[in-house]
Amino acid sequence: MDQIFIFTATLGLAPPWRVTSACFTDHSNRLDIQIEYALETIACPHCGSKLSRSPSGTVQEIWYHRDFLSYATYLHARMPIMPCRCGAFPLERPWCRAGSGFMPIPTLES
Repeated sequence: MDQIFIFTATLGLAPPWRVTSACFTDHSNRLDIQIEYALETIACPHCGSKLSRSPSGTVQEIWYHRDFLSYATYLHARMPIMPCRCGAFPLERPWCRAGSGFMPIPTLES
């Protein structure tokens, strides 16, 4: 079975979310997973307004899990900037559901 498919399913991702790469580092027992959001426009789930990617593009988020499939795992997500007039930032992060074990790591962009 395809490694990308396994990680996509295990993380509970569905389009437009997708795993673009995964890299094991055996000597440090580390797994790095790259995630992307593929849509350019969405409807705000709070007010229904049509939202487009900001000209400033994306912001990098990194999330950590100390024991995901027996590896210390880092999710690297390029989050599109799609703010709404109603003040909501509508993109839910499927890997953040209750009990997932993933914790955000502050970055310079945060």
